[in-house]
Amino acid sequence: MVHGRLADVTAPVDYQVVARNIDPASDNKIHDDEVAQQFGFSGALVPGVELFAYLTHPLVEAWGTDFLSRGAMSVRFRRPVYDGETVVASAQAASDSAADVELRLRGPDEAVRSVGTARRVGGDSVDLDAFTPAPLPDPLASASPEVLRPGPLGSISEEVTAEGAERYLADINETLPLYRQQDVVHPGALLRMVNAVLMRNVVLGPWIHTASSCAFLGVARVPTLLRAHAVVTDTFERNGHDYVRYDALVLSDDLPVMAVDHTAIFRVAS
Repeated sequence: MVHGRLADVTAPVDYQVVARNIDPASDNKIHDDEVAQQFGFSGALVPGVELFAYLTHPLVEAWGTDFLSRGAMSVRFRRPVYDGETVVASAQAASDSAADVELRLRGPDEAVRSVGTARRVGGDSVDLDAFTPAPLPDPLASASPEVLRPGPLGSISEEVTAEGAERYLADINETLPLYRQQDVVHPGALLRMVNAVLMRNVVLGPWIHTASSCAFLGVARVPTLLRAHAVVTDTFERNGHDYVRYDALVLSDDLPVMAVDHTAIFRVAS
């Protein structure tokens, strides 16, 4: 297992970490053992944003802030990861592309839990003009296709302090020196803003983050004020679950740092 950025590393190296459900008291009760078991899971799910965070480790170790400034990454969460499981994040060159790498997150049983792709530089262009500030609804309504109709969601903001940034790094067992030495906000913390947009716009029961496709647009530095704007693009039903898909833009001190095509199950089939 390799920790830290090596000056001569250009190819990602596998990363092993103990997964943690870092917020068992979350308003999203899919991260509560008893509630998750009611939906057929063995226990509380480790949040998708943290699985995403683990998968960024080998990429940032290999490519540094170059990746966080102009790279791209897409992840789908296929199977649950539970608190205390040892997972391995790997990134290997895609056989059909010189630029892309294939991402895998494997559990202790070697089963693939998450899959994706990443690119060190380049991705789809982002229409920044599609994102504008919008007020949060008051009062909040329960999530439904009628409420989550295509259109803007209310914008949110959050201060990132040195203490808060360090707490998140410790929570996810992140050991790369880059984050502390260069005061870089972890991309997992940026993606948590995208989840927070949904949670602060509608009343949710247990819900599940299923996929994210991200374009990195710049490096967020601690301390900073993060803002997130979002636009619902679709709602649909699959296998009894109700899904929402939305685009989001995260800004650090009003400069864009991440654009995301985000998908979640907002109503889990019982």
